Amino acid sequence: MSGPCPKSAGRTGARLGDRNFAGLLDIMRDGFAVFDDQDRLIFHNRRFLELFPFLEALGDLQGLTFYALASVPSGEWRWAPDPEKYVAQRLQRHAEADGEPFLIPLENGGWVQARERRTPDGWTVSTWSDVSGLKAAETRLDDAIDGIPAGLILLDAEDRIELVNSGMRRIFAGADVALEAGQRLPEVLDGAEAKGFFALGPGDGAIRERLARSAQQPVEIALRDGGWILASHRRLPNGGTVGIWTDLTTQKKREAELIAMREQLRQHTEALADFARLIAQQARNDMLTGLPNRFALEERLDQLLRDGETGNLWVGVIDVDHFKGINDAVGHAAADDLLREVGRFLRGHLRGDDMLARIGADEFAMVLTELDEGEVMGIANRLHAATHSHVFRIGGHRFSLTVSVGLSLAQPDRHSAASLLAAADTACRVAKEAGRDRVQIYDLGDPKVSTTQQRLGWAERIRLGLELNRFTLHLQAIVDEKHRILGYEALIRLRNEDGAYCSPAQFLPAARRLGLMGRIDSWVCRQCVGYAMQLIATGSDQYVSMNLGVHTLANIAFQSRLLDLVRTNPGVEQALRIEITETDEIYDAPQVSAFLAEMRELGMHVSLDDFGNGYNSFEALKQLPVDGIKIDWTVTRDLLHDPIDEAQIRAAVSIAHSLGLELVIEGVEEEAQLVRLKELGATLFQGFYFHRPIDAADIFEALPLAR
Repeated sequence: MSGPCPKSAGRTGARLGDRNFAGLLDIMRDGFAVFDDQDRLIFHNRRFLELFPFLEALGDLQGLTFYALASVPSGEWRWAPDPEKYVAQRLQRHAEADGEPFLIPLENGGWVQARERRTPDGWTVSTWSDVSGLKAAETRLDDAIDGIPAGLILLDAEDRIELVNSGMRRIFAGADVALEAGQRLPEVLDGAEAKGFFALGPGDGAIRERLARSAQQPVEIALRDGGWILASHRRLPNGGTVGIWTDLTTQKKREAELIAMREQLRQHTEALADFARLIAQQARNDMLTGLPNRFALEERLDQLLRDGETGNLWVGVIDVDHFKGINDAVGHAAADDLLREVGRFLRGHLRGDDMLARIGADEFAMVLTELDEGEVMGIANRLHAATHSHVFRIGGHRFSLTVSVGLSLAQPDRHSAASLLAAADTACRVAKEAGRDRVQIYDLGDPKVSTTQQRLGWAERIRLGLELNRFTLHLQAIVDEKHRILGYEALIRLRNEDGAYCSPAQFLPAARRLGLMGRIDSWVCRQCVGYAMQLIATGSDQYVSMNLGVHTLANIAFQSRLLDLVRTNPGVEQALRIEITETDEIYDAPQVSAFLAEMRELGMHVSLDDFGNGYNSFEALKQLPVDGIKIDWTVTRDLLHDPIDEAQIRAAVSIAHSLGLELVIEGVEEEAQLVRLKELGATLFQGFYFHRPIDAADIFEALPLAR
């Protein structure tokens, strides 16, 4: 039944006095019903029966009381945990009819939000809105929060519990107290303290007093069973509190060896607190500088373009010159402080209505409106000159910086937010290639801009590749000293319109610069999970290894997607490995380290790729938990002629042996190389000498175990 029957509709029309009004109610997306002062149903719309189809068995519902509808043997109470209690509560809600919303479960597993209001003459008007999608989103968010390994708790302004994850419940499991929504946390803590859960010394003060101090500095709390907790409670702008409780028991037992880890734990705690604030506030700000991020920037540009603000809309990309060298010289913490100060400095040299956003590690973007070219160049040149003459003081260091600035003017009906930003990025690239420390306007008539634009044309080809499924994976074997295939490394390729393959060196640099690596890495993960499950299904003990950059691994949304893939494919960790790439600039080491540790706990093997290529290999090895290292092909290439390369391999063999790490040598192309590598102690290899990369589909078709 899709609406009131003709007979009931007629009586309803008579009572309401307006058939047209009843018809309008019948096309509502929400369920609607009216009960008279005797609590009898006098009208309902079609959506009402769509939400509660079990009522169709009653036939004409006209005149039935609410009690009769709520007590139908096939009714909604059947799927409630306690049917009798549910019916009683439902009748009480109906009797109150106070207009407050409440949730009702549906037979299909969904949910509706109900509201019931009493009219002055004693009638009851009821509405039901389908909120199944919102509840599903809420469930996914709860699952993500529950997956955080540390304890997390959110409190309202009165210190009542709004949300608590399983990590927090595990911590309090030994206290014999419940952590439930609506409870006041101070009372819960008092109860736990009274039962001797905390090991408080004479000068420690009550547990509540200690937590109050954690707003300034995380506090360590000793438990009676010998455990240790690092707790941090921070006030949110809405008056509530976010609390992060991290188990320090293992670290405290080895405190003499892990002093350096304490700072990482603090950073990890602050990162989790920032994540909780993002959940509560749905912020669009860069977590390091507090400036708007790339997403907020593109939102602003989309809005201006929709409003027709094109003739005087300018975008500028500002790149801090030689920032990587500063980062390597002073370390990540000081470099982060410097980036925050640079953001404040740049913001102070723009107008109040101008927008400044951080869009990359050392890149900022500005949006300028209501200005002609001369005025924009004036602002850009003043900002450029001011940066050049300013001395930044961070942690006892003095920094003199320069910036490269690229400017792009929006063209009517020609630019999207992405293309406008890409044009400014191209101009900035031209400025850097011309020697840095200058301002460049995007002009295709300029040969330098045209040449750079051609290179950056890869961005559109990458997007088309993702949309038209032009990416593919080739697999290259990893073998032991007897040439037995142990597994495969997945190497990405992009097909042109003519079917020819492009190498990663052609398109990955553009993908990284334009923020497209997250989408590419997500695609790679999905493909590799599928290959790994194929290997498992055929009984093979081989594996497939996928390359993921540190910036992707630091992305919380990506972490959640990869964990979902692993959890929905039981056993995949037996045949799936991660190779970490792009380790030259690790800005979120604690966050990446925590995620990799979680993946290793699930059974995933993690390797550090490109070892020996660049200056950051050993620093990455110190910061990231891994099971193996792979020597970059550039080291193997000159092994027989360069004593430094041989020394690097000799050192890598020694390091791998002393740390219990797996060592794979890439780039083996000649038998003489293989012989020397074996003499140096290497046992695992990869390269053209053994196997050239082949399309993954051909690999699986050719494997005997796949037949």
